Amino acid sequence: KKMNNLFIFSIVIGLCIGVSNAFHEIGESKVVLSNQLEHSKLLKVHCRSKDDDLGEHILKIGQDYEFTFGDNIWQTTSFSCQMDQGPNFKHHQDFVAYETSWSKALEASCKWIAREDGIYFSQDGVPPTKKYQWDGPH
Repeated sequence: KKMNNLFIFSIVIGLCIGVSNAFHEIGESKVVLSNQLEHSKLLKVHCRSKDDDLGEHILKIGQDYEFTFGDNIWQTTSFSCQMDQGPNFKHHQDFVAYETSWSKALEASCKWIAREDGIYFSQDGVPPTKKYQWDGPH
């Protein structure tokens, strides 16, 4: 009897882990941050969600930083990012880089492009549109 209960418990736990992994892997979303500035300017990017801080990354012109993730089961995944324009990182912008609700599908690819005149956004290969001006010195 005791062995039977342990066996059933193990099966239930295994199924829960399998279902959890399946949900996590259903939709893999991607955010790409791209430095298309001029004059050899560096771009500092820092992204975070409620659960994860991805740290600061310095991009040279032409470089991208990307991260992938699975949307959570409650469809509340959100990442915000800050971009700072070098060399002195005086010009910056904070923005929401990804929200689950943007995409009805379970997969989305969002690209944010830093250019001299502002920050541009493209989703799933659509031509980029300007979304933000650079803010002035901190």
